Amino acid sequence: MKKMKVIIDGKTIGSVEDLQRVLQTEFSLQPAHFESMDALWEALVWHVPVPVTLEWIHYNDSRAAIGPYADQLMNLLYEVDEQLEELFRFAVKL
Repeated sequence: MKKMKVIIDGKTIGSVEDLQRVLQTEFSLQPAHFESMDALWEALVWHVPVPVTLEWIHYNDSRAAIGPYADQLMNLLYEVDEQLEELFRFAVKL
């Protein structure tokens, strides 16, 4: 099985909606998956095709644009990484 690699480029993120759009597009998520962090966690754990590597580059740029939501999402992605172990790998590059 081929491992998918997804990159979130923080330089292209100007709003929370931009970030959600990237995840929607790359992982075929539905708007309802973004209603809460719990719903998003569930979607990432159960609906994302694995194995996958998700890399968030230029994180600081997106953090400057969208504030604490970036931190919340980053923490959630690390939780998914921990939960799914080798099936879902997450890395941040400042």
